[in-house]
Amino acid sequence: MIRRKNPRFNRNSGIVVAVIIIMLIAIVVTVLTQTPKQPSKPTNGDGLKVGDTFTYKLTGSTVLGGPGAVIPEEIWQYNETAYYQVTVTSINGTQVLLSTLWQFNNGTQITRPQIVDLSNGAKADPNGFWALYSSNLNVKNLLHPKGTDGLIVNSTDTQKFADSSRARNYWSTESQFVDANDTTGNTMRNVFVGVYFDKQTGMLDKLIHIEFFTNPEIELIITWELTSSSVWAVQ
Repeated sequence: MIRRKNPRFNRNSGIVVAVIIIMLIAIVVTVLTQTPKQPSKPTNGDGLKVGDTFTYKLTGSTVLGGPGAVIPEEIWQYNETAYYQVTVTSINGTQVLLSTLWQFNNGTQITRPQIVDLSNGAKADPNGFWALYSSNLNVKNLLHPKGTDGLIVNSTDTQKFADSSRARNYWSTESQFVDANDTTGNTMRNVFVGVYFDKQTGMLDKLIHIEFFTNPEIELIITWELTSSSVWAVQ
């Protein structure tokens, strides 16, 4: 006896196979689309390693614009600096532990530990070194994604060094403060801060801090400039 093929069975089988293929494709697409993406703003100190050192030249200058204006003591302190060195001693998640050495021309030294949290900008020593940021930040990225300052990377450029060129980020801010004790509102302090930092390590490259007082008129300019590093040849 010859059995005839059931066309309905063949058609149904084809439909089942097609459905299975479609389901397999959907599963593959779902797995691929759910693969974790790399964070665009790492905050764990990538690029910075324990033992890395960075050394800076500190300078200060003053412009006195009227009677009664005097040079602040801190300016002399900057100009008597031989060097300021920052060493990475530990990295724990978003927290970077540092050891700083402030060496003066007369042989005096000031050593301090510091902890900087890259996620929010918090620091253990309010008067210590603070200009350290997450690695690989891009323009418009927040400097401190979990902080409240709202500061962002304004621009990126390339800095030439002794035997290499490195990408660096830049941010700046301007603020104005009014002396509440002066009811006329004529006593003010204007502050400008501009910071260049290495994109790969997040470490400070150059800092410019300018303060202008109106009564009496005084302009203070403080700069930090990287002179050497264990990570790359600076000069």
